[in-house]
Parts: sequence; C-alpha cells; structure tokens
Amino acid sequence: MNGERESNSLDTKRAETKKFDIEAFDPGPLELEDLKGVDIALGSVTKKRLKIDEPMPKSSKMEKEPEEQISAFRSALTAFSVVGQIGIVMFASVAIGLLGGIYIDRWLGTGHVFMIILTLLGVASGFRAVYLMVKKLMN
Repeated sequence: MNGERESNSLDTKRAETKKFDIEAFDPGPLELEDLKGVDIALGSVTKKRLKIDEPMPKSSKMEKEPEEQISAFRSALTAFSVVGQIGIVMFASVAIGLLGGIYIDRWLGTGHVFMIILTLLGVASGFRAVYLMVKKLMN
C-alpha cells in the first residue's frame, strides 16, 4: 500500500504543469549548477563528458574556399563515374557472353553448353576489366 501511495504522488507531481514566464526566462549560457540532475536524465552520460568549458563556434559549417569546393565536387563526380563504369562493364560483359552463348547454342543445336561457357568467360572478362580500371586509378 505504501508503494501505491508513493507512485500515485509521483504521478501527480509529473502531471502538474508549470506556466512559462517569459519575463523570468534567462537565455544566458549554462552554468555547472544548471546541470544538476542531468546524470539521471541522460543515463550513463556524466557531467565530466559534457564539454562545458569550451564555447560553441558561431558557425558549425566549415567555410571552404571556392577552389576546394570545386575540387571536392570533381572528386565526387569522378567517384560516381567510376562506380557507374564498373556496373556497366560488368553488365555488358556478362550480357554479351550470355547472349552469344544462347545464339551459338541455337545455331549448333547444342544444349546450354556454350551459354554456360561464354557466360563464365563474360564474368571473368568483366572482373579483369574492373581490375584494370581500379589499377589504373590507383597509379
């Protein structure tokens, strides 16, 4: 019973709301006294881990020179183009091997022998082409 009374009193305390007084509001910087009880609210984060002494920079964005921005944009475009080339080369080599194998199998009247062989050769040639592209980029 005593536990029920304590939980009810806690619920009523939580349910009470305070009106916001705009005149008493102080938007100044936080002091160490303002952080009392933060340990409970943040869980395992302690006051020592909070960076209180270091002021926040006015601008969180790092300002870059236009030349640096252009260079970063070009490197991003280069990376996207390399990824696109890898996908196209792999798809094209496998597709050419598959379609060529199907055509030869129909022409010669064999089962799926040439289709399997030429598809595997297409996969191998695709990996070789990707390897050569990456090797060229690394040098």
